[in-house]
Amino acid sequence: MSLLTIIQDAADRLGIPRPTSVVGTSDTQIRQLLGLAQQEGKELARRGPWEVLTKEKTITTTATETQTGGIPSDFDRMIEGSFYNRTQDRKVVGPLSSQKWQALKTGLYNLIWDAYRIRGGDLLMNPVPEAGDTLAYEYISTNWCTNAAGDTTQSAWLADDDLPLLDAELITLGVVWRFLKAKGLDYSEPFRTYQQEVERRLSNDGSMSILDLNGERSDAGSGAYDPVIPEGSW
Repeated sequence: MSLLTIIQDAADRLGIPRPTSVVGTSDTQIRQLLGLAQQEGKELARRGPWEVLTKEKTITTTATETQTGGIPSDFDRMIEGSFYNRTQDRKVVGPLSSQKWQALKTGLYNLIWDAYRIRGGDLLMNPVPEAGDTLAYEYISTNWCTNAAGDTTQSAWLADDDLPLLDAELITLGVVWRFLKAKGLDYSEPFRTYQQEVERRLSNDGSMSILDLNGERSDAGSGAYDPVIPEGSW
């Protein structure tokens, strides 16, 4: 479904005239639906670690504290525990707090392992890494829709034929309850349905790991247990 068909579907459910265009219209009611669709896309993207918004960022280090280009333009948040130095075969620790970072800058103590902090949109490393190491982490993108061709991701609707990366039905449900709320109408049941659907889709999004109550992790396909391998290059 495109932006236009999402708005048309929402209009049908709300019992209001369906539009023939959305972006650029002078109709105040359709402009309100567009604004609500923008809001829904942004807020739905932040509801969880959607697999379709999950990306990988790789960095070739420079021997400097600030790693230029270490934070991509569509960065929203890093996936916790996914940051590794692939060259040194070890985890990158962090994010460091302001207090720890400033203590390090005084020289009160030094770190052995790679550690990072994100500040002012920059990726900072301590200790300063060797040049040429490959670092990688996964992150959630702010871009939750694309153009019609699907070759450019976007953080907002720009045209009627734009396509959602997130589930179109969830966006439609979100637009419906938000419209009812904005008009001062009862939105309790549409909101409840929306919340249930979001939770259901999140719980089934991507592949889910098997939790062993004995504290062990196993490969469901082979039955083999993950080996414990010390960090570092051996």
